[in-house]
Amino acid sequence: MGQKTVERAQGFLIDPVETFRDARTDDPGDALAYFGTLLAVNIVLLCLLVTGGLVLVSGGEPGLIVFAVLVTVIADAIGTIVLFVLAALTLHLFVVLLIGGNGMKETFKVLAYAATPGLLLGWVPLIGLPAWVWTLGLAAVGVRELHETTTGRAAVSVLPLPVLALLLFVLPLIILSGSASEEPSFLSARYTYELTIQTETPIENVTFLVPIPAHGDSPAIGPEPITDEFYSGRLPENISSSLLLVEGRTYLRLTAPVMDAGEEISVEYHNYTSLGQKFSPEVVPHLVNTLHPFGNESLFSSRQDLTPADCSPGEVKTHGNNPGYSCTYTIPVYAYYENGTRVEISSEIEGRNDWSEFFDAWISNRYSDHYHLTITGEPEGWISAGGTVVAGSGIYREWQVGPLPASDT
Repeated sequence: MGQKTVERAQGFLIDPVETFRDARTDDPGDALAYFGTLLAVNIVLLCLLVTGGLVLVSGGEPGLIVFAVLVTVIADAIGTIVLFVLAALTLHLFVVLLIGGNGMKETFKVLAYAATPGLLLGWVPLIGLPAWVWTLGLAAVGVRELHETTTGRAAVSVLPLPVLALLLFVLPLIILSGSASEEPSFLSARYTYELTIQTETPIENVTFLVPIPAHGDSPAIGPEPITDEFYSGRLPENISSSLLLVEGRTYLRLTAPVMDAGEEISVEYHNYTSLGQKFSPEVVPHLVNTLHPFGNESLFSSRQDLTPADCSPGEVKTHGNNPGYSCTYTIPVYAYYENGTRVEISSEIEGRNDWSEFFDAWISNRYSDHYHLTITGEPEGWISAGGTVVAGSGIYREWQVGPLPASDT
């Protein structure tokens, strides 16, 4: 805020009578600029309060915070402006009936300046209500000074304002809160899978065997089984592909006579399933088991390959954000090519649940499995890639957290 605005705000808070008398010569545009500045400050402070509260309650889910901040900005700005206009019209009606007054522009100035404690302190829990009562008192002082009337008539003219605020905001909020349900809605489950192979220089006579997602012993990503046809439409035309079983694990075999520098083998898959607008216990088995994916969801490696051997989520909070737990492993990848210097292979699976709760926007939890390998020179054989499984990350509710599901490994 500018120095003049700060001094004017201090005046209305500390010495309102003299400050209102000084404001008799103010232009309505000055009052509007003052009100707009304080409203901007109010919005910023309220957004900080909302963000801090969400970080404490939900752990700071980014999507939730962004949504809440946007709702706060829109609701606060529109709600305050609408209330200001309606309050000005209501107040001026009673000023005309009881006093006569000095015109609408003086009523406009009264409310713009009287809103000072409400806009600066009204967002603070516990202090907010007294701050708006303070605003009501300042409005009475402003009516007396700018409309040149008695204290009694000025006080009576502002009495309809709290009734207006009650009708416009408090009662609808009570009714809405009483009828709102905190049960999740618009539940959905989704899976994504990506495979990328890149080379810095041209390579020839290329053969790769890369691990692919498997649910137990069957190649699959979420609900969709993986077959030869799964890859045929997702790969460049010069790349030949087939599925190959090696020591109990299914690999994707990729061959090409040549792969140019900068060329990328890329596979992307997305599966989204809507589980309905309303929650019911029957929906839970259809969610992605992001908390216990081992033996229950698609992974690149089996549980035996992971370290530490006991990879479990531990205690899961049902209020706030869970950072999740991670396990590392190694997995063999076969590579053969000629004339190469550097090739990178990476692949990732992610399973995710999303839903909405009243006033909570979209919240989610997820698991992922990712491996990465950088090859230099001209390899011929099996190379260990490093992988990481991250599970139990996000927000969980009581209806998702239970005993460890039965595993098929």
